[in-house]
Amino acid sequence: MVAARRTGSLGALSTDQARRDSDPWAMIDVFPLATFICGPDARLLRYNRRAEELWGIAPQMDGHRFGGARRLCRADGTLIPPSERPVAQVLKTGVGVRDLELIVERHDGSRIRVLAHIEPLFDESGHIVGAVNCMQDITAARRVEDAWRESEQRLAATYAHAAIGITEVDEEGRVLRTNEATSAITGYSREEMLNTSIFDITHPDDREWDRNNYRDQAKGEGAGYIVEKRLIRKDGRVIWIDVRSSTVRDATGRFLYGIRVLHDITERKQAEMRQKLLLDELNHRVKNTLATVQSLATQTLRNAASPDDFRRTFEARIVALSRTHDLLTRRSWQGADLADVVMQQLGPYGLHPPRLEVRGEAVALTPRAALTLSMVVHELATNAAKYGALSTPEGRVQVQWTVERRDVDAGQAADRVTLTWQESGGPPVAPPERRGFGSRLIERSTSELDGEGQLVFDPAGVRYWVTIPLNPSNVRSH
Repeated sequence: MVAARRTGSLGALSTDQARRDSDPWAMIDVFPLATFICGPDARLLRYNRRAEELWGIAPQMDGHRFGGARRLCRADGTLIPPSERPVAQVLKTGVGVRDLELIVERHDGSRIRVLAHIEPLFDESGHIVGAVNCMQDITAARRVEDAWRESEQRLAATYAHAAIGITEVDEEGRVLRTNEATSAITGYSREEMLNTSIFDITHPDDREWDRNNYRDQAKGEGAGYIVEKRLIRKDGRVIWIDVRSSTVRDATGRFLYGIRVLHDITERKQAEMRQKLLLDELNHRVKNTLATVQSLATQTLRNAASPDDFRRTFEARIVALSRTHDLLTRRSWQGADLADVVMQQLGPYGLHPPRLEVRGEAVALTPRAALTLSMVVHELATNAAKYGALSTPEGRVQVQWTVERRDVDAGQAADRVTLTWQESGGPPVAPPERRGFGSRLIERSTSELDGEGQLVFDPAGVRYWVTIPLNPSNVRSH
């Protein structure tokens, strides 16, 4: 949070907050991933609500070494003995693991697939005192992958009954005979295909490999081969085909002709690419979230005056991060509106006009920009509630932004959005004696978004402005 020399009251703690303050691990209750903490003997010490949802049961704490899971299996379905479980290995070696795919058998017998990220916990002497395990349910993603695989198998069976391209070619790959299914795949008529080489319409990047393999096969150096390659249709569209190449020979072994059986697998390839992007994005988000939480924990602990102060401050920052995660989830992580991000952080203060003014046109932020700006607004709001305009009934906060349009086609720089935070009506402001983590977080966030900004401790009220370029890597306007 932004440090200052004024003092203010935080107000009475709520019952839930008081309960969390008595539990050193309560902060994981607001963590957006399924998380549990175990001791050095791998016994469960603490878990959050998302872990309970993942397991499908609230486990008894005594005797459980893997939360609410009845059994734990590897990605291939084989059972993992207790002594070989990842948590036990991390506790034994002190080395964390990331992106480990596991199968969790829940209490009701159902199975789910998860990505596990396990990190050891050390005391001040460097001894292992436990481990933190974060899990992401990827069952749905794997189910989609299985469905695509099953669909492909059904498609292959259909092709086997005739709906496949069949082409007979000579030793050089020139077409001797072909069927209508081949014409449907390639876009060329049978007459156009005859006496042309099958390699003429193969994508240049795949051509030589396929040609060399076919020549070796025609010479008798191989019985056949299977290849997935790109083909250029008559209309210029690039598609993926699966080719099964074999040869027909006479009784003496002399080559007669080659048979090329092919079918269009473009949809399957596109599905595989979408699936890979989905899993890559999932891994990326989990890693980014863990890195953010680790940084918040380290910096908050470094600036905390007491353990209680650490818990309260760290929990508030995690809640701010969780709110933005919820906002992005409602939009399938496609982005978030700038106004929603601002109000999501100011909402808990129950502000109403004329104390709060939020104004600006619609600007859609990417997930990266939304998470970064939400933490900036959270730090400004927290500082205002403790020391600034929100610490007095008369105080006001004005947040507004404007978009500067540029003609990119004419060679001008990209559009930019400028956001301004202005406090007024609060206690007189004086620059802090030292820069706190909040100030550093705000400055670092500005650079992360390739922008420029300034935090000003004006006697009339704290003022902050930041200008961010509107480009595909951070925000998009609509």
